[in-house]
Amino acid sequence: MAKKLVVRHHQPIKLWLGAGFTVAAIIILILLAYIYGESHAGYDRMAASKLQDSIEVLNQKNAQLQEQIVVLQRERDVDQAAHSQVQQNLEAQQTKLMSLQEELAFYKGIVSPATGEEGLRVQSLKFTSGGAPRLYHYHMVLVQVRTKELKVTGSVEMKIYGAEQGKPVILDARSIAPKNGASLNFSFQYFENLEGDAILPDGFTPGRVEVTVMENGHASVQQNFTWQSIIG
Repeated sequence: MAKKLVVRHHQPIKLWLGAGFTVAAIIILILLAYIYGESHAGYDRMAASKLQDSIEVLNQKNAQLQEQIVVLQRERDVDQAAHSQVQQNLEAQQTKLMSLQEELAFYKGIVSPATGEEGLRVQSLKFTSGGAPRLYHYHMVLVQVRTKELKVTGSVEMKIYGAEQGKPVILDARSIAPKNGASLNFSFQYFENLEGDAILPDGFTPGRVEVTVMENGHASVQQNFTWQSIIG
């Protein structure tokens, strides 16, 4: 029996196309399954995108607020510095005003004395700390107010009354002055400043200061000052 010859045509393009369609179908099925899974799990791409946009907007607002805070802090610092400077200037002006008022009162006391205050007297007396324990520096101003203000000369005697170990004690300013202490002699026409130092003994508590102004050719003038009124 004669054999039949069968001829088969090989078509590789169809095979590749078929395989491509199959792969594409598988990929599409996988993507659909992924999207379905996300949707099924509650994941919303639109909502997530909106949230991301909101986060970016809030970040921008936060950055703007941070910049505003920095600016406000700088302005606050500038205001505080300016306020501090103004306060210092105000205090300096007040101190200067007080000094001028005291000086004005001093000269008024010389030019226009109260009734019965004509003559030679102690206009002011102050004791301040001398920078060492028990050391004091005193400043005394003598003035004369008379119808005829001639040059006056004389000396001052100053005594400090107090107590030491419960007993009354009187100290002479000359005896408690450091070596080469200031002179208490005066010679002036209108007013004169007398200054000096005094070292108070340990345990001594001052109570008052007695000043005696002895003008040559005239009776002496005595004035008393409480320690609290002259300590500064």
